Amino acid sequence: MAVVVGVLAVAGALVAVTGPAVLRWWRPRPASADLIHGPGMWAALRPVLGVAETERRRTWLHLPVTVGEAGARIVLRLPAGWASGEAGTRAVDAIVTGRLPGEWAAHWCRTVAAPYVEWVRNAAPDRPRELPKSVEWMQTGDPLKIHFGETPEGPAFVHTGTATPHIGVSGETGSGKSSILYIPLVAARLAGWLVTVIDPKQNSLTEADEKSGIRIHSETYECVMAIAEFFVSMMAAEKYNGRKYRGHSGPDSPVGRLLVIDELPSFREYVAAWWKYIIRERGFPPVLVWFQLILMQGRSSNHRVLVGTHQFSLDVFGSTMARDQVGTKMVVGEVSIPSWTVAYGAGAPMVDYDETIPGRGVISLKGRRRKKTLADGRIERAEEIQYAYITPQVSDLLDACPPAPAWWDAGAMAPWITPRDLARADSAAAVKDFLPGGRFAGGREDLTPDTDTDVQLTQGSMPRSEAMSDVSGPGAVSGVGEGLAVADLVEKVGAEGIEEQRYTIAQACAVGIIRKKPGAARQYKSAWIKEGKPFPEGEMIRGNASYTREELESVFGTPEEDADSI
Repeated sequence: MAVVVGVLAVAGALVAVTGPAVLRWWRPRPASADLIHGPGMWAALRPVLGVAETERRRTWLHLPVTVGEAGARIVLRLPAGWASGEAGTRAVDAIVTGRLPGEWAAHWCRTVAAPYVEWVRNAAPDRPRELPKSVEWMQTGDPLKIHFGETPEGPAFVHTGTATPHIGVSGETGSGKSSILYIPLVAARLAGWLVTVIDPKQNSLTEADEKSGIRIHSETYECVMAIAEFFVSMMAAEKYNGRKYRGHSGPDSPVGRLLVIDELPSFREYVAAWWKYIIRERGFPPVLVWFQLILMQGRSSNHRVLVGTHQFSLDVFGSTMARDQVGTKMVVGEVSIPSWTVAYGAGAPMVDYDETIPGRGVISLKGRRRKKTLADGRIERAEEIQYAYITPQVSDLLDACPPAPAWWDAGAMAPWITPRDLARADSAAAVKDFLPGGRFAGGREDLTPDTDTDVQLTQGSMPRSEAMSDVSGPGAVSGVGEGLAVADLVEKVGAEGIEEQRYTIAQACAVGIIRKKPGAARQYKSAWIKEGKPFPEGEMIRGNASYTREELESVFGTPEEDADSI
């Protein structure tokens, strides 16, 4: 008997140590979500629903085994005729979702015979993909589809065929704004478009300088002339969308054009000073009106605008309607809260990104994922981006572009602009006086960028006949102020003690060293360099390249040689 008792005792001990649970023959069922969350949740819901204490919880509330999985479903039966209003609805939703982890979407069904509300757990958000610190630019072959870089969702393409086709880039000085401006500039040229650059700082987009199909203007009056011609070109090109010209093609047919304004706020200030203090006009400079009209009307005529600015404030663009035409707003580098607000709206949450990474910023891409309506009615969504770095490739890419037409290289206005188009544009927006030959054009007869002009128009708003009187004749030079400077130079040429007089190209044309007009001389210089021939380095004097007579004659020849060749 004692032996039997001992055996039973040992067996009991073994069962205690190695029972079904330990041997994994049986596992205790884990507590369900109903046991964990149900009692407290029902205690809070019952008074709100007006249900008696005697009612069983499971008759009204169903919880899944686990609430941690995506798609988990919670169902709450509602009393018939329960009318609690918006406050009661919010209270019920807060009681349920406030006690559970994750994000839940509520669906209320009150129109059925047995009303109820269910909550479904949303999937956990995917961890955003880490962006590379450097992105190579890709060609798309489509002038209306431009690759700008990489976002967490993949490559970022901007489609400029939309109703708001223009592009704006915002950033502080040194943030890399000019590097981003190269991207649409190169894309436009690769498609055969022509590019007009407004560069009041005189040091932007240098990789595009003297490239075919690109005119870079720095002097204020030249910039105004260029925008005036771009505006008239846009208005004239619009007629080709009509029935009369539809399908027309020829040398006088419009081509796509891009207007680039780097440092838009600075350009506005330069124009204001030039208008008030240089030509001494009153009122509002019309060039700012042309700019707004180009933004609003340029899409249908393939006249696009690309602007660089410190921020997208209303006073920079002149009107809300004009600013809203910039459909793609980009920010690079560090951005302040006010700058973010004027770019994307007060209701747009700021994107957290590492602004210390060169080329890192945000971009608004309409149509990507779910759009968000902001407080002011605009629909925009900004996302982090690593902008493509194209600067080292710019020169080679531009050299591979289709050559510009002859009229462009000659500094002429667009050939599709007829006298009737010009008259119509002048009657609508007062542009004639600012075009080549106009009284505010500084004596210029073409649109060739004059990089050698020392002094721009300083004679005030005098009639063109008076403005040209000082510089008429074979040696006339393109600029009233420079004409006076050349007169002083001619007196110094014969003075004793002057061993090495230097001339800008425009001055050399004025005194007869170069027997060409300044525009033709600059074209000759560009062709000379493109052929691989060495051009004299010269010397920078007052910001202009200046050369000795011997240096100039080594390229352009002597006046006697020109006379013999005639």
